[in-house]
Amino acid sequence: MSDNPIKIVIVDDDQDIRLLLDFNLSGEGYEVLEAANGAEALDIIRTNEVALVVTDLSMPVMDGYELIKNLKDNPETSKIPVLLLTGREEERVSTEGMANPPDDFIPKPFVKADLLEKVEKLLSKTV
Repeated sequence: MSDNPIKIVIVDDDQDIRLLLDFNLSGEGYEVLEAANGAEALDIIRTNEVALVVTDLSMPVMDGYELIKNLKDNPETSKIPVLLLTGREEERVSTEGMANPPDDFIPKPFVKADLLEKVEKLLSKTV
């Protein structure tokens, strides 16, 4: 593992989903930072050099829509790719009208190989 592992923020109010994502991503050498909502994620992103955000949409305090908007509207974070984790197709469709939609999608439940492929694809554009 590298001295400076790539940092990925996982944002989901479901702790089991965060743990599963953490297990899969940290097993590949990524440093995983967890947040239960968008506000927590923004706090983490302000103090860490984050390469990717994996987020759910439906969360308390600050949902995924607001998180994505905050990230994409801020010049300091606008280049961080966002992978949307969604359990419902209508959530994916609901992001199509956003000025700055997520960079990619992955369904819940996810397949590890698909997750890693999407993460690597998004990171290859930035790292």
